[in-house]
Amino acid sequence: MRNLRFGYIAVLLLGLDASPAFAQGVTGSVQVGTLGIGAQVATPLANRINFRGGIDFQPVSFETTVDEVALDVELPAATVMAVIDLYPNESGFRLSAGVLYFGGSLGLEGAPTEDVEFGNNVYTQAQVGTIRGSLETSSLAPYLGIGWGNAVGTGFGFALDVGIAYHGTPEFSLEATGPISSDPQFRMDLDAEAESANDDLPGVASVYPVLKLGLSYGF
Repeated sequence: MRNLRFGYIAVLLLGLDASPAFAQGVTGSVQVGTLGIGAQVATPLANRINFRGGIDFQPVSFETTVDEVALDVELPAATVMAVIDLYPNESGFRLSAGVLYFGGSLGLEGAPTEDVEFGNNVYTQAQVGTIRGSLETSSLAPYLGIGWGNAVGTGFGFALDVGIAYHGTPEFSLEATGPISSDPQFRMDLDAEAESANDDLPGVASVYPVLKLGLSYGF
C-alpha cells in the first residue's frame, strides 16, 4: 500500500454534554498503533457528536529476503484521518465513520543475493541489478470503527480505537535497474512474478486494520 510507516494511538472524544462550555472544547492527543505514531485534535459538532482529525507517520522500515532477493521494506510515509464520532450514551463508547488518506505506497527495494529465477529463466545478479517494487492501493479509504474514550473536558484521558479502512484490491508491480531491464523476455518474466504475487494476496488485503491507543488532553 503506499510507503507506510507507523501504527496508531487512539484519541479522545468530546461532547457528551449539551452544555455551551463543552460545545467549544478542543481535545488534543498523541497516539500509536497500526498506522504509526501521530497526533489528533477533536471538537464537538453537536450533543454526543464530535469531529476528529489527525495525521500519523510510520517511523520504521524492515528487511526481508524473498526468492534470493534481499529487500528493504518501507511502509507508507503518512496517513491523514478524518472521522465523525457518535456517542450513543455517556459511557465513553463511540461509533466512528470517516475517511483515511494514505500518502504513498508500500515500497520494496533490494538486489539478488545470487542468481535468481523469474518465470522459467535464470538471471545473474549483474543482469538484474536492483529490484524495486510497490504495492499500490486507493489513496482514499472509507473507515468504520468503534472506540472508547473520555468525554470532552479538561485534563488528561486515555482512548482506544478499533476499526477497518477499505482501500480496495492492492496491485503489486516490479521494476529492475540492471542492463537486462529493457529486454522483452525479462520484462515478461518480471511481470509474471508480480502477477503471481497479486494472485497470492489474500482477500483481506483490501482492508487495512486500524488499532490506536492514545493519551489526550482537553483544553
